Amino acid sequence: MVKALLISLLFYFAGVWAAETWEMVTLLVEGQEVLQVTTGLVRYQFAKNGGVLRSAYVHFSTYGTNPVETVPGWTGGTLGPSVSLPFEVWLGDTPIGGEYEVTTEESPEGTRHIVFSSEAGGLRARKEFRLPANGLYTGSFAVSLEGQGWVRLILGHLPAGAGAPELVYLYDGKVQKAPLAPGSYGRFEGLGLVGKDNVFFFKFEEGEAQPFLGRNAAGQPVFGVEAQGTLRLGGQFYTGRNRYILLTDAGLKPLAQSGPFTAVLVGMIRFFEGLYHLTGNYGWAIILFTLITRVLLYPLMRSQFRSMAKMQKLAPKIKRLQERFKDDRETLQRQLMELYRQEKVNPLGGCLPMLLQFPLLILLWQAIMYSAEKIHLSPGFLWVPDLSQPDPYYLLVVLGTGVQVLYTWYTQRRMPEQVGGSQVLGYLFPLIMAVFFLHFPGGLWLYWTFTTLVQFGQQLLIDQEIAREEARRVSQAGSDGGKSS
Repeated sequence: MVKALLISLLFYFAGVWAAETWEMVTLLVEGQEVLQVTTGLVRYQFAKNGGVLRSAYVHFSTYGTNPVETVPGWTGGTLGPSVSLPFEVWLGDTPIGGEYEVTTEESPEGTRHIVFSSEAGGLRARKEFRLPANGLYTGSFAVSLEGQGWVRLILGHLPAGAGAPELVYLYDGKVQKAPLAPGSYGRFEGLGLVGKDNVFFFKFEEGEAQPFLGRNAAGQPVFGVEAQGTLRLGGQFYTGRNRYILLTDAGLKPLAQSGPFTAVLVGMIRFFEGLYHLTGNYGWAIILFTLITRVLLYPLMRSQFRSMAKMQKLAPKIKRLQERFKDDRETLQRQLMELYRQEKVNPLGGCLPMLLQFPLLILLWQAIMYSAEKIHLSPGFLWVPDLSQPDPYYLLVVLGTGVQVLYTWYTQRRMPEQVGGSQVLGYLFPLIMAVFFLHFPGGLWLYWTFTTLVQFGQQLLIDQEIAREEARRVSQAGSDGGKSS
């Protein structure tokens, strides 16, 4: 029975993952044939008429984001009228359209190779695209154009208005806000649009061309590159979210936004990625990260637990002092400080280790958010196909909440002086957290569940250590009493 259930689950998840694998189909959109290629993150559409990139729709979204169209010119799910699309070709100011011949093939590595070719209107054109199944918003292109006069390759419509992305240029590894004069730079390396949330950029790795700004026949502003007679370019394009790590890995670090928190976050993400490469799974990477952090924090945790144990023993004395000096706050504070000094207890000893957990939680949360695409394209963990997304069955939420409630019961049963509202609040906190963070990524819930379990285990060990010390103290006191008698 159990074996059959496991096999059924295996086939189910295999079906889910297969459904998310990439595909290529030919569609009829607005009376035109469109070649649609769906990868792990992006759905590309190439129109055979003109051999242009009609759409680069980011279908993957994680917590706090939505699917988004990155090709400029789309508004509210509709392509604007008379918009010039990427890879449109002009001879001078005249667009050269027409149907392109299309050939496709798939490499053994899982990369779709698409070739558009045409000879029309005095232009010989060949456009090649390579789209890896697990590309991180990147693909490669190679364009060869031959014609009379100025040959222009349009790379996009230029949006305007508040919040519009900015057109930037890349020269010699540095970003410029305007084209540089010929002779003032070594190499023109690319251009594209950089917005707050998304980037649409072309990086040139082969060939030479000059940037071009103009307007099409409908008066729409466009940007691209141009050359006299023959234009040959090769490189890669990035059509996705504005992520520092992804842009850096794509060779577009000059475009990446950075701040004072960036170095810490990048270091955390790289460490997280290192654990992934070591284990081969982001789930095990999170568990290993939890173990490492708990071991490193153990001396502080030990100090915290021992301080809490001492405070519990002092609770009756503290309560008597509070009752005795309830009308004299100043005297009460002096008496409490004297008690702490005599008993060698730091009342704040348990606060710092507890506070240190929150920066770690925030860092891991950010690492999961900014590594979401890589996690999405990696193998799933147990029943969770994607740890950057919510647990589809919310089992991690239930487990994490249950472990936290059990841990609360264990800690509060040793503190009978805390009654009524304080104990109720202790049990309500895990439930409130489960409601508010129900749709958080499964990876974060995995960390929270496992770190609570490890902390629970550490407290049990320290409690046993304290119990042994107390037993030795009592035994030693009895031995000393026997000798004195």
